[in-house]
Amino acid sequence: MSITFLNPLFLLALDAGAIPILIHRLVQRHGKIKKFSAVRLLLLSQQNLVRPERLKELILLALRVLAVLALALLIARPVWLFSGVFSSGEEGAKVLILDNSLSMGYREGRGERFELAKAHGRDILKTLKGRVLVLPTVTAPGGNPDGLAVEWMNSGEALQVLEKISLSFGKGDPSAALNRAFQAGKDMKSPLEVVILTDLARGEWEGLQQGQLKNVPPNLILTFVRFGGNQRDANLTIKDVRLSQGEAVVGASGRLEVTVGNASGQTAPAQVQLFLNNVKVEQKSIDLPAGEEGKIYFDLVLDKRGWIRGEVRLAGDRLPLDDRFFFPIKAREKVKVLAVDGDPRTALKASESYYLVNALQPGRGEGTPFDVRVAQEGELERVDLKPFEAIFLLNVPQPASSPLASYLQAGKPLFIFLGNRVNPEHYQRLPFFPWQLKEVKEGAAGRIKKGPAAFNREGFPSFLEIPEESLGKASFERYYRVSRSGKTLLTLENGDPLLMEAEWGRGRVFLFASSADLDWNDLPLNAAYLPLIHGLLKEGVGLSPSSLPPTLRVGGELPGAGSPSQISGTPGGPGIIQVSTPSGEMWQGVNPPPEESELRKMTGEEMKKRLVSMEVKVIESRDGNGEAFLAGRKELWPYILSFLLLVLGIEMGVAARI
Repeated sequence: MSITFLNPLFLLALDAGAIPILIHRLVQRHGKIKKFSAVRLLLLSQQNLVRPERLKELILLALRVLAVLALALLIARPVWLFSGVFSSGEEGAKVLILDNSLSMGYREGRGERFELAKAHGRDILKTLKGRVLVLPTVTAPGGNPDGLAVEWMNSGEALQVLEKISLSFGKGDPSAALNRAFQAGKDMKSPLEVVILTDLARGEWEGLQQGQLKNVPPNLILTFVRFGGNQRDANLTIKDVRLSQGEAVVGASGRLEVTVGNASGQTAPAQVQLFLNNVKVEQKSIDLPAGEEGKIYFDLVLDKRGWIRGEVRLAGDRLPLDDRFFFPIKAREKVKVLAVDGDPRTALKASESYYLVNALQPGRGEGTPFDVRVAQEGELERVDLKPFEAIFLLNVPQPASSPLASYLQAGKPLFIFLGNRVNPEHYQRLPFFPWQLKEVKEGAAGRIKKGPAAFNREGFPSFLEIPEESLGKASFERYYRVSRSGKTLLTLENGDPLLMEAEWGRGRVFLFASSADLDWNDLPLNAAYLPLIHGLLKEGVGLSPSSLPPTLRVGGELPGAGSPSQISGTPGGPGIIQVSTPSGEMWQGVNPPPEESELRKMTGEEMKKRLVSMEVKVIESRDGNGEAFLAGRKELWPYILSFLLLVLGIEMGVAARI
């Protein structure tokens, strides 16, 4: 900014400020000196009377000098020139980019930043007279928002386009917006001026690099008008929700883990609420240190099958758009398991199936995802196997081939535990049994070999919960030596396979070379037994450790064929959507991008380094309307005239008292 004069020659009149001084000196009266008797008190009284009169005369002289100088400046007509965001003022082609990403929804003392930026953009457009282009930073997938055309328009049309731009839940793409502006202005001869109304949050602008920009015009002037200042804004956000324990099974207990992030520079309390099907279930609080994450756990028990709309909410903060996290849960009925006991006993604890049933249904089966029925070998051909999702053959001498083969063809798993009643010759004739049973190995107790080469967890996420140290302490006094076929999951220290898997038809067959009870080994008494049996069964029936579909992000690519339908949440924004996939109907949660919740700001120097070949300015928004951002001038003569009248008024008052 600078000051100039419309009539600079009249500045010579400033010399007239010496006229009142000359007049004062010329008309000053000098008293006549007369000798008088030395009367000391009379001389002192004369000095006290003269001093106030001299002070008034000096004040009067200063006022008259100021009046003459003000009159000279008034005639010279000073003008204050300021550049604003548009260096060329109202004329010429201008590009206005409005940041409509999620972070602009932050609410400060003056209001929501997006609305403040929009109001400033509205005021700026009203004063422009040349061609204008208005662009957002967040566009709809596959095109411009609401069909906005990238074309030059007058200020009236630009205002209509500006009103169509709404605050989004997505992450902005500054390079795409700038490239559209450069493409529109590539044939212009005059310098292109681009003004961006934004908060310069790092989540959106940190990734901008000059190499991403194409068709950059020469003499480009790029100005950022920042809203919210350079400081880091406080914000809490929900980063993730997952099922950390249990499965989404009706009647089974689970545990929901919610990760909350504190993106501010100080400790902040967070109040987290859990909703299922729009009903508030539970609420918990946590204190989060500055810049860190915390986890809150909710106990989860589902009472009916099917899809459930889940939502986690934070108590309102200044950025409410990221305070809700949506997730669907598909609850299923308990896994029906058939355990065929090949060695039933009168004493229940002595039966072959006792330890397996108690591992799958501890504590009478309450809170577990499995529903187990025990049958004997003779019932295998009479029982309808269709309702069962898994079958265990426990030391069964001669299992029926036909029903089990049909069962496997349906894509279900079969688990075989050997023992002293097994007929090896019969098993070799089974079409779905690819292994060769050799002799029974007995004598020195064998142990499971440790290490990844012996304990194959690949493709078995549920095995990660098995304590390998405890598993290695189990001893096996007897087991069948089996020829290797398919995949070996557990191996003994001597190299003999203990647990194997093979595919047959659409199903999978698992073979355990020892018994399911204590007759041949002490594994049922080992701490690793329960997670091993649970892990095997979960993998066999496809019961994933996490029953929550992966979350999607606003603006990301949606899965499935056709357009998804919104189940809950904000239309086109965060919520739960339903998509069609080859495997059937799928629900997925759509949530805001986590980068937009980080409210640290880019500095002006950082932006200049990223766009080193461009003329870049970063200015702070101010209170008031957007007209203050325009280049222009302001005449100062009204202020000088007011000052002149004030000086003359004071001068008249002082002169009247002399």
